[in-house]
Amino acid sequence: MSFINKTNILIKKNNNDLYYFDLDKDIVFTKISNKTNTLISKKLFDGDYSFVDIWLDTNEKDNIYGVINDKKGKILNLTLEKDNVDTHTIIKYDYKNFIIKFPYTKHIENIKHTIYCSINKSIPLLANLIHIYEDDNIFIKNTIDFIDFNILSNFVVAYSNNKPIIFYFKLVDNFEELFVSIFDLNSYSWSNPIQITKSNKNKIYLSVLQDENNNYHIAFSENHDNKYYCKYINISLENNVLKINQESIISKDVMCLFPSIIKKNSTLYIQWVEYFDLFICQSDDFGMNWSKPIIDKNISNKPFIRYQYISDNITSIFAPIKHLS
Repeated sequence: MSFINKTNILIKKNNNDLYYFDLDKDIVFTKISNKTNTLISKKLFDGDYSFVDIWLDTNEKDNIYGVINDKKGKILNLTLEKDNVDTHTIIKYDYKNFIIKFPYTKHIENIKHTIYCSINKSIPLLANLIHIYEDDNIFIKNTIDFIDFNILSNFVVAYSNNKPIIFYFKLVDNFEELFVSIFDLNSYSWSNPIQITKSNKNKIYLSVLQDENNNYHIAFSENHDNKYYCKYINISLENNVLKINQESIISKDVMCLFPSIIKKNSTLYIQWVEYFDLFICQSDDFGMNWSKPIIDKNISNKPFIRYQYISDNITSIFAPIKHLS
């Protein structure tokens, strides 16, 4: 059996009900009841979508909300209550001349943060990383950074005292390097980007997890002589000052796909795909040392895919395409 290169979305609510969003021909959600194990399916949107077009999360009332690019000139806020979807337009764009990728949103009390990449079709290797701040009285749209790229990868947003912190790749001397920028809630502006890596090697597939000590555990794929190694970095940010605590190469095999960091109690795990198998390694000292990678045979023996899974301790997971419950 093997990995199927597809990413869906999985949300677990407080009552342990699972909401599974299949992104393919249309967006279809399936609710798996924790009490009865019954399945309820419903189509939300028509058309071809992938994980670069939609983002979902849950609010303090445990309702599902998110943002979607309809690919027809609108970025929409969406809410899912009692299994019904409601949408309204955040912003309109010229879809004949621009492409939108990786829409993201986070609602904290009465504040909404929306971030996305906007690409002018006439300059296809340059993205404008845009942030929209909304509260009851303010709507501010600004540019975090201009990102030139070889391959556009995802960005990751973390929060410190409700302040968004964004991690992303951009080219330096024609190589993707990792950057971070921090939002100021008083001035409604972003800091000058801070460069984290200076390896002169291309990078892709970013995963970031923040721990209780405000350290950031980062994993990505890095090109070494046309082999994509699994790379790990542990950093801290204090008063916008970067400190690199640890930097390790986890795996040196040919291709590391979709590395993902998971935290359980005081143990860190990194999962990734190589040769269509799922590999995993762990650290019991907050990323200072890592075990030898092994194949997760429980998953690799079945057809499996990647799921975006939003929580404080997980960025994404891999699971069998069937028997999800």
